[in-house]
Amino acid sequence: MMFVSVPSIAFDASDPETTVAIGYLFAYLAIAVAAVVLLYYTSVYVRDVLAADVSEAQWFILAGIGAAIVYAAAGVGTLLLESDWAGSFVEGAVLFFILFLTLGIRAMYHAERPGEGRSRVLPAWVDVAVIAVFVAAWWGTVLVDTDWTRPVVAAGWILTSGWAILYGVQAVRVHEGTTLAALTRHLLPAIVVVVAVIFVDLVTGYLAGYGALADAAWIVGTTLVAAFLFNTAVAIRQQGGELERLYDWTTWREQSLDD
Repeated sequence: MMFVSVPSIAFDASDPETTVAIGYLFAYLAIAVAAVVLLYYTSVYVRDVLAADVSEAQWFILAGIGAAIVYAAAGVGTLLLESDWAGSFVEGAVLFFILFLTLGIRAMYHAERPGEGRSRVLPAWVDVAVIAVFVAAWWGTVLVDTDWTRPVVAAGWILTSGWAILYGVQAVRVHEGTTLAALTRHLLPAIVVVVAVIFVDLVTGYLAGYGALADAAWIVGTTLVAAFLFNTAVAIRQQGGELERLYDWTTWREQSLDD
């Protein structure tokens, strides 16, 4: 969870908090399953099917998917163990999920067609510097003063979200009709939904009496993110299947030039 408190699971069917906690649990598990499936199909597709050199984007996207897995694992730990430490990793994982997917989309935007010769506006080391700043800021606030963790994470959420949307639109425009554009179209909605949930959390965190709204937005939003991640995995698998069918002898009838 982000800003609202997460109820623990007491397995009392008559307790509304238990119902909400079970909803959290299933949402976390949905994220975990979808992220693992997407991680597998993305690695296989880039290694065996995709011809473009997107090694930089690949590692960023895999890291972002890995952050989603950490998010789900830390969320389950928060529910079952009632650990504040695990809760900090939930918030950090959301930050790095958006950050690494944003860097992956940005790297896909900079992927050049043969003979295109587009130049990068910023050198490659800037990406490493951005990651280092975010990692140092998050760990610094966690280890030194946890009261500053949420403001730092919230600032990172806002900055990286806008960055993701900007480069997502640019990547689709530049690579329209390609696999890179299709992959961006499927990943970007997951980021947008996360941004919407973050916005609701930020607003309701400073308003009294809106805890139920924050809970509902989180459960629905997290489930939608899991659906978008799984949909991305399905799209990647379908594109691989389409390429395989080009070489499938059972789909070709015997033809001749005379026909």
